[in-house]
Amino acid sequence: MIRIRRVRGKRDLRRFIKMAWSLYKGNQHWVPPLISDMEQMLTPGRNPFWENAERQLFLALKDEKIVGRIAAIVSFNHNKLYNEKTGFFGFYESADDQDVAHALYEAAEEWLAALQMTHMRGPMNPNINEEIGFVVDGFDEDPFVMMPYTLPYYPKLAEKEGLAKIKDVYSYWAPTAAGMPEKVERIVKTIKKRYKITVRPADMKNIEAETALIKEVYDEAWSQNWGAVLFTDAEFDLIVKKLKPVVIPDFVPIVELDGKVVAMAVATPDANQILRYANGRLFPFGFIKVLLNQHKVNRVRIMILGVLSAYRRYGFDALLYYELFKAAERHGFVGGEFSWILEDNVKMINLIESWGGKITKTYRVYQKPIKPVDRSKRKWDYLF
Repeated sequence: MIRIRRVRGKRDLRRFIKMAWSLYKGNQHWVPPLISDMEQMLTPGRNPFWENAERQLFLALKDEKIVGRIAAIVSFNHNKLYNEKTGFFGFYESADDQDVAHALYEAAEEWLAALQMTHMRGPMNPNINEEIGFVVDGFDEDPFVMMPYTLPYYPKLAEKEGLAKIKDVYSYWAPTAAGMPEKVERIVKTIKKRYKITVRPADMKNIEAETALIKEVYDEAWSQNWGAVLFTDAEFDLIVKKLKPVVIPDFVPIVELDGKVVAMAVATPDANQILRYANGRLFPFGFIKVLLNQHKVNRVRIMILGVLSAYRRYGFDALLYYELFKAAERHGFVGGEFSWILEDNVKMINLIESWGGKITKTYRVYQKPIKPVDRSKRKWDYLF
């Protein structure tokens, strides 16, 4: 029988995190997450997201061996914003075993139902501003930093449990070797001639003020996106703190028009190219391995690109792409990944594809209505 164990205490949390290592053993594309980062992300009091959310972590055991995990999550900010009773699942990992998947999803549903949730959506690890979706295409590609990589059978297991697609998101790859399209060059020349704009890199010596300017644009530009729940100030500050050691100012272009910040982008070198050598731990030896291999980082991930709504017809999105492309050339990077892009963000997709960008990965977010559980038919039980 499958037994479900509620995660309690640091020892269980470490088991929850570490169980993925055995599942992905021998997989050349999976990048082990830093255990310390995962502990911070999942621990209330250490991650400001949990100031407005609750979670319960579950482990699945079969023959006394850990064979799966899932997190059930309620985001109060999401439900308040959308007037919904939607719960989430995340951090899903399991063996290719339908009974295990059934037990994990049902345990998550039970917990969410007890909090009056009517639907379950995911995976979100732990929210839409972090890693989302199961990989459904692109399993032979390495994931970029802060993007998920999941096993090929997860969509099959989820769909047999009644979960259905609610949204796909894409990763696009654009190599610098393809060169800058003449059309983009022409557009950028016209923009610079027509408007009194300044394009500058982020001032890392004045990071607090720069963070406030970037968040102002981000909030306004992203607020209408599907499922968007904006970062709180504390959440945004934590993201900035994590990225600051690796960000290169040239990859954070800021567009000012008549002295006002109207557009910005944030790209970061793909730290996954070297974090894989740490195998989840920077100390005592992982940090040395990361340093010895830092010269191998040769690509970037374009994480955020935002233009204030009043200026979206000015062509500033093309200008930002141009600046990022030139920065990539200057720093010797071979290309960049735009991720993630909503499947129905037609304007963005057309722009990236006109530049020669190609979809390399597709991630799928699922949803299902939560139904009452008939405990008499349950094929699993709680360990305690």
